[in-house]
Amino acid sequence: MHDVLIIGSGVIGMSIARQLSATNYDIAIIDRDVPGKHASYKAGGMLGAQNEFTEDNDLYKLAIESREMFPKLSESLLNETGIDIQFKDSGLIKIANQEDDLESLTRQYEFLRQMDSSVKLLSNDELIQLTNGNVEPAYGAIHIPNDGQINANKYTKALFKSLQQHHITRYYHQEVQSIDRRNGYYAVCTDQMSPIEAHKVIVASGAWSSQLLKNYSLPREVIGVKGEVLLLENDELDLEETLFMTNGCYIVPKQPNRFLIGATSEFNNYSVGTSEGGLNWLLDHASARVPELKNSRVLKEWSGVRPYTNNEMPLMDQIDDGLFVITGHYRNGILLSPVIGRDIANWLISGIKPPRYSSFSVKRRNNYEVYY
Repeated sequence: MHDVLIIGSGVIGMSIARQLSATNYDIAIIDRDVPGKHASYKAGGMLGAQNEFTEDNDLYKLAIESREMFPKLSESLLNETGIDIQFKDSGLIKIANQEDDLESLTRQYEFLRQMDSSVKLLSNDELIQLTNGNVEPAYGAIHIPNDGQINANKYTKALFKSLQQHHITRYYHQEVQSIDRRNGYYAVCTDQMSPIEAHKVIVASGAWSSQLLKNYSLPREVIGVKGEVLLLENDELDLEETLFMTNGCYIVPKQPNRFLIGATSEFNNYSVGTSEGGLNWLLDHASARVPELKNSRVLKEWSGVRPYTNNEMPLMDQIDDGLFVITGHYRNGILLSPVIGRDIANWLISGIKPPRYSSFSVKRRNNYEVYY
């Protein structure tokens, strides 16, 4: 009988497990694959803590706090595992792709500027100078200098290696079929063995979380959004800042002389693999903004499925005695993983729900609608 069983070994599940490993709890983690082979491993790795926010709310506060945890986390994981997650605070530039996007980008700038005086609205001359002449003029651009990025691949590997060094039971290549409440504990049935029993269960299964909780009829569901990604190599392109365009295309500089281009968005699509149409969309929009990318070598292409909820607000709640759902982080899973790992572990240890997590309840009131 485990004290805590975590279903899902993406960066959210592994971050919670890593924090709980400092306790005397008997912890187990289960996944249908091996750790970090899905959305976490395949992410672009940009943090983007201010990139998509236009108002001050609990999610924005979590994003900013979590971003500030990465320098220390990077150092800690390097000392613990020998893996460098390649944290870089080289900044992010958000670009209006078309004239219709300029008004919303300006509103976002006005909000961000109130919260962070370092955020700057760029003229085209400033945009070109900041990017060493590699970026084409835009209808508008915001520079967010305090943002950063990591290598998502290495981050998942570092978390996994960290868990290997602690006394955590690992069940892999096992697909969860059901979660059944018994008398004071849960029985988690898989496709391969007898039920795994635990006093507390955390469902951190990303886009598949709602499917595991059908018995609970959650009023807010999680769906999968497929995203396709390209990795290019170009020895001539001198670009440090992450570029994020209002059409959803982004360019993340990686080491050495590599550039990750993402991401398409196909809702309710759980399929694996890339499409010619999706890859062409990425190349066309990325090279239209950075023409030198046309001369790059394609190293790799892949896809991942991100967990989406309406209004892009995660689900982080206790839905039954000892049963938690922690999912729906969409494009912010990497960014939020340090703070969520800490907060959810503290919640389990203390039994006290962090006050600001009320915004992420399965029954949540906001400015748009009410869930019952």
